[in-house]
Amino acid sequence: MRVLKVPEDGPKRKLLDAAELLVSENGFDTVSVRDVTGAVKANVAAVNYHFGSREGLMDLLMMRLLEPLCEERLKALEQAEHQSAGKMATLEEVVAAYAKALPATASRLKMEEAYFLKIAGRILVLTDEGLAPPLAAMRENVRESFLAALARALPETQPAELAASWRIFDSGLSQSLVTLTPADELAPLISHWTTFGTKGFGGGKPAKEAKKDNSQGMLFDF
Repeated sequence: MRVLKVPEDGPKRKLLDAAELLVSENGFDTVSVRDVTGAVKANVAAVNYHFGSREGLMDLLMMRLLEPLCEERLKALEQAEHQSAGKMATLEEVVAAYAKALPATASRLKMEEAYFLKIAGRILVLTDEGLAPPLAAMRENVRESFLAALARALPETQPAELAASWRIFDSGLSQSLVTLTPADELAPLISHWTTFGTKGFGGGKPAKEAKKDNSQGMLFDF
């Protein structure tokens, strides 16, 4: 359910687009209200008028991308499980669904892929505490859905180990988006993270044989 409404045009949309571009280039912490209003030559009070506060502006910016991405990831997971013809989705299918939802969301939003991935990375590297509660809950639902699918694919792996490995995989994928350049190709990136995730979670060998980090019990073997 949409928690905030994204304007289609007008001064509010111009402010939102300006903030989005600035955040994609500089990150959330460094973009000020004055930066945003200056980019569209608006009065500094315009942000409070249209969004209530800087936080309201940033919440809408995050929702605009995070909500459809979460929806696409759940949709991709559902499709992967459905295509398994009555069987559980494989580890590789689960990981691929998570990664491939990124370009699918860019297409859905009609956004240039490199730009979408950059701003998506800025959002995804934030902790749940850095999101509005409805958005944090949305992301948590996706996380739990994928962890449940991974548990079905790797029944011998302890939930705590899966959760720890997931944090490495998800944070690594998210951070890689922030460092993308316009010249980077998307397909190799998605392929890399699908392969990395599949191997990292123990793909290709029984989970009990996957090497663990003795200090944290993680499956990822670097």
